[in-house]
Amino acid sequence: MTVSKTFRTKCFLFDLDGTLIDTTPLVEAHWRNFAAEHNLDASVILATSHGRRTIDTIREHVPHIATEELVDKYEQAMARQKDGVALLPGVRAILKSLPSNCWAICTSASTYMAEARLNQCDVPIPHVVITADMVKKGKPDPEGYTMAGRELGFPPKECIVVEDAPAGVRAAKASGMRSIGLLTTHRREQLMEAEADVIVRDLSDVQVRIEDDGWLEVTVQE
Repeated sequence: MTVSKTFRTKCFLFDLDGTLIDTTPLVEAHWRNFAAEHNLDASVILATSHGRRTIDTIREHVPHIATEELVDKYEQAMARQKDGVALLPGVRAILKSLPSNCWAICTSASTYMAEARLNQCDVPIPHVVITADMVKKGKPDPEGYTMAGRELGFPPKECIVVEDAPAGVRAAKASGMRSIGLLTTHRREQLMEAEADVIVRDLSDVQVRIEDDGWLEVTVQE
């Protein structure tokens, strides 16, 4: 049985891969190839890479080769691949319902990768996009979401984060922001463990109405 919940916020901060755009098959194929090249267990990498910066994953598993040049090489190769890349359900509708100054993207992808994916899926690039190369620490560190909220001009209590990965949900929690977890790439138990405030299938279960005082009324179907 679905349960409807309603709350208010001033802005939305979206993750990108797995939240707005489906790139999971491409990303997982990339990490499997990487694991094979470096004689690593692909299942271990896939269990820890979702929602995190490429450089952080490489540093964890093969620190001696972790360079920005290597990351650029892999991400540019991935960005050129388009097969299977598509918007996830509900994305276009929710972005259309939001004022342009009330939403941002905070992604673990590089600027090059993020812009490529948004252009491939014909998604408008918002005024604020925080990418992997703009932060010193990636998710689950709160730096990215804190920066996104600050650049939009909203304090953490007035922001809602939308994420598919536990690392991103933990980043939202650490920044003092509420979060909506999407069941697009992970199990409900994983998002609950990361302490998502609300968990839904995807963004088709989220509706937004602009109120007269400028706040956003958010209704979700859990």
